[in-house]
Formats: sequence, C-alpha cells, structure tokens
Amino acid sequence: MELKNRIESIIKSAAANPGTETRYREPIVGYASADDPIFDEMEKIIGPYHLNPKEIFLEAKTVVSFFLPFEKDLVKLNWRSPEPVKEWIQARGETDCLIREINEKLKSELAKEGIKAVVPEITFDYKNRGFDVVWSHKSAAYAAGLGTFGVHHMLITKAGCAGRFGTIFISAEIPPTPRPVEEFCRYKKGEKCLVCIDRCPVGALSVKGLDKEKCFRLLQENAKAFPEFNQLACGKCATGPCALRSR
Repeated sequence: MELKNRIESIIKSAAANPGTETRYREPIVGYASADDPIFDEMEKIIGPYHLNPKEIFLEAKTVVSFFLPFEKDLVKLNWRSPEPVKEWIQARGETDCLIREINEKLKSELAKEGIKAVVPEITFDYKNRGFDVVWSHKSAAYAAGLGTFGVHHMLITKAGCAGRFGTIFISAEIPPTPRPVEEFCRYKKGEKCLVCIDRCPVGALSVKGLDKEKCFRLLQENAKAFPEFNQLACGKCATGPCALRSR
C-alpha cells in the first residue's frame, strides 16, 4: 500500500502543478498484473504488432495506468465550437509531455528503492503499419480497471473520457484494480445517447464502429490548422455526456 500511495502521490502532484497552460482535474490510477491473460488477448483484438508487457520488459510484474482528465472549461470550449479548438490541440501536446515527465519522475523515485520501471515506447507508423501500435494506453487502462469503452472507442473512466492516458511497467507487485462491472457508456447501458456520433465532424463514427481512415484525415487537417503544435487531435466525440461523467 505504501508503494501504491507514493506512485499516486507523484502523479497527482504533477497534475496539480503541471507547468502548462492546460489544467487538469484529479488523476485516477489503476493497476494490472503483467501476467494477466488479457494482454495476450489484445494482440488478437488490436493487431499483430501489439506486445505483451513481458515482451517489452521481462521483469515487469505490474502495469501501472493513469489518466489525466482535462479541466471542465476546456471540455466546454471544445463542445461549443464546431471548428478545431486551439486549446484542445495544444492540450494534447502539453499532456503528452507531462506524462513523459511523470514517468521519468516515477522511474527515478522507484529506482531509489531498487524497483525497475520501463515505459512502453509508442511510435505511430501509419505508412508501414497503418493503425497497428505496439502498445495501447487505452486498452492498458481497461485492463487496469480504469473504465469501459464507449461507442466512440474512447475509454470512459469514472472521471470521464476527456483527457490522456499514460502507462509504466514496474518490477514490483501491486494488487490489481478490479475492473468495473457496469458500463460507463450510456448507450451501452441501454439509454438514449449517441452524442459522440452526432458530434463527429466527418461521420467517422457509427454504432457499427469507427472509420479510422476518415478520422485520421480529419486529424491531419486539424494539424494543418495549428502547425505550431504539430499534433493530431480533435476530441469532438469526447465532449458529450461521458466527457466528465457529470452531465
């Protein structure tokens, strides 16, 4: 429990004082065993390039997943505008940098106690691999009990889906976080919603799935709108009732 508390303290402290224009609500953190069979199942679902934690870090015992939820005002800003929102696109880059800083801090602090830590490297190589990735932060978060997937293919946590996920493997054991038994997606619970489908600017979403090509082309256009950030971001589908889980 002491190790768990230290990890969560580092993550929450960083999000409370991020040194960025982007602001965050309180992070949530979850844990999964590196030996959980679910990681073997992911290769079949995500693609042949996706790796098991032990293939990335042989000594891994625990997969630590954390979610940095964006502040409410940023979500509202993206909700109200039909156009790409500068602050949202900026938030993606700033948050990814913050996640790297958190992981480096975790590695440094854990090393003092003889605990090894490795961060999975994510390289999006559309030209050679399409949409296949070696590691999915969202899927890792699901394995670590942080939430359930919505119609929009985003992971909805108890703090919503508007934010960014990070992962780090550690050589110490922390008890796994139980996975939710309820659906966090309103539509999947049998309620009327599908706001995410209505919000997609290019119609890439439907109840049958996500057209990744359409979505990717939009992200490329948004990147051109704000070249100073060099980020692929949109987030319109992540601004509905499940964004904050408060509406």
